[in-house]
Amino acid sequence: MAVRLILSDIDGCITPEESAAWDWEHFSQFVQLVRDASAGRSTLAPMTLCTGRPQPYVEALMKVLDIRFASICESGAILYSLHDNCSRLAPEITPERVRGLQALRDHIVTEIFPDFPGLVYQFGKEAQMSLYCARPECFPEVERRVAAFVATLSGLDVIITPSHYYLNIDLPGVTKGGAIRKLLGDLGISREQAAGMGDTLGDLSIREEVGFFACPSNAVDALKRVADYVSPHPNIAGMLDILERPELHRF
Repeated sequence: MAVRLILSDIDGCITPEESAAWDWEHFSQFVQLVRDASAGRSTLAPMTLCTGRPQPYVEALMKVLDIRFASICESGAILYSLHDNCSRLAPEITPERVRGLQALRDHIVTEIFPDFPGLVYQFGKEAQMSLYCARPECFPEVERRVAAFVATLSGLDVIITPSHYYLNIDLPGVTKGGAIRKLLGDLGISREQAAGMGDTLGDLSIREEVGFFACPSNAVDALKRVADYVSPHPNIAGMLDILERPELHRF
């Protein structure tokens, strides 16, 4: 069955996981491929984004890539569509849970950050949190302290997941996979007609909701083991290789 939509993570796939300049030569090639697919000028299926990044970041990249389907932000917390500038929160996100996250953020900033120089908060998120550090060996202790404070809050549970340089704090039931199910259902696209790309454990839920899944060579081993195709190239060079796969084209 032909793929009708490709869903791609951003960090570690389209852009570097590190806080570094993008590979412009490869990125410009990628932009042209995606824009041509969006406009129907090629056999490649159109693409949208499925990422932990906040909505403003995703919006900017959607404009660069001419993405015309809704994108998934904050690891499933938000569906954002560019044509009407509309952000929709996942149904699991309640005002009580948002207030709990705000209390947790205040605690992290005032009580945890002073003990871990280099640990920073990723701004712009409404219902999910990400902490960045270039030295992620601190994450186990940060995770322990975050979990200990969450245990003191009424009505808040979180799932804490480290990636390469981020410690992601999510609400239970809010996943990339859940948002993909919602998006595909709205579009009338079946699982077999969707493809996905990712690189970290947070992208396992993408794998579960698409018929074809691929990852660049820098992906974690657990993701490579369940992928249909693993590129021999890392990051966006790997993405360009993946986009040549016949499974992603309509002939």
